[in-house]
Amino acid sequence: MKSPLPQVGSPGIARRAATSAAVFVLMTAGLLAGSAPVAASDVLGGIDMQRACNTQYYDAFHFRAVLLDRNDAGSWRCVKDSDTTNRIDLDLACMIQYGSGARAGLTFSWDPNSWYCRR
Repeated sequence: MKSPLPQVGSPGIARRAATSAAVFVLMTAGLLAGSAPVAASDVLGGIDMQRACNTQYYDAFHFRAVLLDRNDAGSWRCVKDSDTTNRIDLDLACMIQYGSGARAGLTFSWDPNSWYCRR
């Protein structure tokens, strides 16, 4: 004879439901984050966008670091005039600012000030 099914109010069902809910929350959080979090010890500091423009373009001191869309972290540009707008190579900016092996990281795609450099 089979053992009777657990009752809905039994501790076993509640524990399994709680465990399933916790796993779902953790999986969802991981998917939303997009990648593993960076350890604080791996973060080198912020990116100096103006310095990046100064070092990445030939006519360096005539370019200004400009944010084209305050809700888009990828909208930083080096702008000389209305006809000359260049992207900033953020990995290169990190290598110049912090040395070999440094690369760019981003906390929030909607926050232009959440760029940082890491190892």
